[in-house]
Amino acid sequence: MKTIGLDTEIASISESIDSREVIALAQELVRVPSEYRKEHAVSRYIFRKLTKWGFRPKTVKVDGFGPCVVCQHEAGHRRSVVLNGHMDTVEVKEGWKHDPFGAKIENGMLYGLGALDMKSGLAALMIAFRTIAESGVKLHCNVRFQGVTGEEENSAGIRTLIARGFFKDAKATIVGEGIGGMGVITHGRRGGSYYNIDVIGKSAHGSTPHLGVSAIADAARLVTALDTMKMRISPGLISDSGQQLSESQLVLRISGGDVSYSVPDKCSLRMMRATVPGRPVDITEELQRVIKKLDLKSTVKIKMERGPGDLLKPYFSPTDSELVNTASKWIKHYTSTDPRLVCGLSEADDNKIAELARVPVICFGPGERGKLARYHQPEEAVSVAQLGTAAKIYCSAVLELASAP
Repeated sequence: MKTIGLDTEIASISESIDSREVIALAQELVRVPSEYRKEHAVSRYIFRKLTKWGFRPKTVKVDGFGPCVVCQHEAGHRRSVVLNGHMDTVEVKEGWKHDPFGAKIENGMLYGLGALDMKSGLAALMIAFRTIAESGVKLHCNVRFQGVTGEEENSAGIRTLIARGFFKDAKATIVGEGIGGMGVITHGRRGGSYYNIDVIGKSAHGSTPHLGVSAIADAARLVTALDTMKMRISPGLISDSGQQLSESQLVLRISGGDVSYSVPDKCSLRMMRATVPGRPVDITEELQRVIKKLDLKSTVKIKMERGPGDLLKPYFSPTDSELVNTASKWIKHYTSTDPRLVCGLSEADDNKIAELARVPVICFGPGERGKLARYHQPEEAVSVAQLGTAAKIYCSAVLELASAP
């Protein structure tokens, strides 16, 4: 078994990757429908592909979703480096001109549902994983591939893998989902906390509204006041939009009233606060202060949601960490550009990896910017020129991380 050391040796292994094979695999994955909760076919496809390559993958059942696929290259050590990607997509949106499952390449762009989010990255992860295993080099860490389900809904797949112990030995995790292309590393994300707010007024006949208390009217005042709340920032952290990372807030739903001619005595709101590292996750007390200042006639009750998938804490991996430095080094090697380090505005599986598994994690991979960033939109497409490069960077970064004692 060869011992790996010099960067030139790592690069020579990664350079053996054929970009055409990565592109072809991405096309095959796009052709397999895998809307969230309906990922069974793509799970079978990946399981069979890994088996054909000579591996012994496992499937892990996820309640309500298709199974995750896990495969390990054993190096005989207690630690592992994880390559992770989600197999599910959103549903087909209105407005497609190309066949969303046709995987057609046109003007250098691969069109199809999931091409961008994130079957191109998944293909690159799989080829990198196989290349590492076939290289025959001596590693100080095992290497594990994970294809997960449920990411587009509530991170059910990643939560299942964490609960089943598939991260207990993890040294680091690379998630192959890209925002903005190969020159961007997502080294952190905002979190999110959700609140149900019940406004309880007093019913009266609609002809005598002065005898009642309109819960809807008070809820309207509350919604207006919520818009005036100060959003805090995380100094030194930049969002994937290029701005300083900041909190944001949104009322997601409001309902109340009845068909009868009565003063509405109940109105319910559901709101979400996007949270940032270093700032409070639970803002219940802030909300109570806002309500107190309004001096509403209605009674207001606040309940923070704490069920599975409801609360995602923000995180960030330090810019001087081994994981960030290693990925940055190989991105620069293959793109001739220092990557931008950003924090994602939306929540994703890496929040759970950082919070529940307590494992260093970053995300990078094939992606698009501007008008081409059609995530969760019709005519989703990705530049195929990125795919081979992505596989080579994953391969090189993991070889270096897994070679360190």
